[in-house]
Amino acid sequence: MMREEIEISRYEKVDKDFDSIIDLHKLISKGTNLEEHLIYFDDNFPLFFKKVIYNKTFDFITVLKINKVLSGFIHFKLFENTIFLNNICLNISAQGNGMGKYFLKESLNLVIDETRENFELDVFLSNSKALNWYLNLGLEIQKKSTWVEILQESQKNVDKKSPGIDFLNDNNGFKSIFYKKNKVGTFVNKKTILVHDLIILEKILNTEYCIVTNQDFTIVTTNDYNFAVLEISARMKGKLKDVINNLK
Repeated sequence: MMREEIEISRYEKVDKDFDSIIDLHKLISKGTNLEEHLIYFDDNFPLFFKKVIYNKTFDFITVLKINKVLSGFIHFKLFENTIFLNNICLNISAQGNGMGKYFLKESLNLVIDETRENFELDVFLSNSKALNWYLNLGLEIQKKSTWVEILQESQKNVDKKSPGIDFLNDNNGFKSIFYKKNKVGTFVNKKTILVHDLIILEKILNTEYCIVTNQDFTIVTTNDYNFAVLEISARMKGKLKDVINNLK
């Protein structure tokens, strides 16, 4: 049997592997109730991700190649004292043999410096395998967010668009909803409105779109809306040195 050739490097410019990386993003929510509701499924996402690649101050992307074939990517977001694991995804064929652990360890070796001491990420609690892995790395849950869908029969029958509402593209090219010049929602994949501010629920017309949010729904009078819980996500945090030690 030939020994696998493994290469891990920073991804710094768009090349022939770009489309494969875009496709890998769609695996991130596979098997969850948020599949096709996130921005990875929107036609604008490839254009947005090109901007991310070239934003080298705040975004650090690594790729895994096995026998010269793209097999995974990691996207870190860099903050003042924190490395945030925005996404990690491997091809199905590269999963389950310790490759994810090795990929994360080597990627952290590429990005780590003395200025950052914390490591954070978000994970869906329904992904028990990933959750347990992160717990074993020494991360702890800091808070949870509930993702819900506002059921159509309880959407407000607003007669016309409210004053102050505008439908515009945001700075990243996503079709969005603005209220008094503040972005309050994003259209995704021609089927979903991701709500970022619950004020929008009283301001838009009854719509055929799925209305999805992870905002704190307890501040809304729940009797006014029927909703279905889709997923629960958790923000996890730990010391970077502990994560690195646990990856050894």
